[in-house]
Amino acid sequence: MDKIVADSIGKNFGQYMIFKDMSFEVGRGGSICLWGPNGSGKSTLLKILCGLSRASKGEITYHLNNKKGKPFLFKNQIGVTAPDVRLYDELSPCENLQFLSSARGVKQDSQYESMLIDEFGLTEQKDWPIGKFSSGMKQKFHVISSLAHKPSVVFLDEPTSFMDENGKKAVEKTIASIKAVSIIVIATNDSMERAWCEETVELRK
Repeated sequence: MDKIVADSIGKNFGQYMIFKDMSFEVGRGGSICLWGPNGSGKSTLLKILCGLSRASKGEITYHLNNKKGKPFLFKNQIGVTAPDVRLYDELSPCENLQFLSSARGVKQDSQYESMLIDEFGLTEQKDWPIGKFSSGMKQKFHVISSLAHKPSVVFLDEPTSFMDENGKKAVEKTIASIKAVSIIVIATNDSMERAWCEETVELRK
C-alpha cells in the first residue's frame, strides 16, 4: 500500500524543542491534518514530511509505487503549497507551469492546467506576470502549481490564506476530486481546512 510513515519525529532549534516523538502514517486515499496554534511546529513538520527540512530525530519513509525510501527519492511525485516554495514573479502562470513541468521532468498536461486555472478564476490573468498578482491570486496559483503535475502526495500549508470565497471553494472542490488517488497532508489552524481531512495530528506549544 502506498503510504507515508513518520516514526518518532522530533525537531530542535538549538536547545529549543519544537516537538518530539511524532509518529503516524497516512496512505493513498487518506488525508491528515497537522493541527495546532501558531508556533506549534505545523509548518516545520510539513516541511520535514515533504523533504524540505531535516528532522532532528526520527525518520520519514515513503512507500510509493512498490518503492521505499526518503522523500527526496520521490520529489517529482510530490506537490507542495507553502510560503517557502517560490515562483518566478517575472513569468506568467502559463510560463511558470511550463518551467515547472520541465524542471520536474514530467509531461505537461496543458488541458489539466487550463482547467485548474479556470477553476481558480485566473483565466483572464493567465498571461500576467505573477509579480502583478494580489496576495490572494498568488496563493491560488501556488495551489495550482502544486497540483498541475498530478502528484501522488500533496502537502498544503494553510492553503486558503488570503483567498476570497471563490478561491476557498475551488481548493475544497479540487481536494475532493483528488482525494481518492492521493495522499493529502494539510497544515492549518483553520477549522474549515481541518474538516477536509479524515485524521488529525495535534501539535501543542
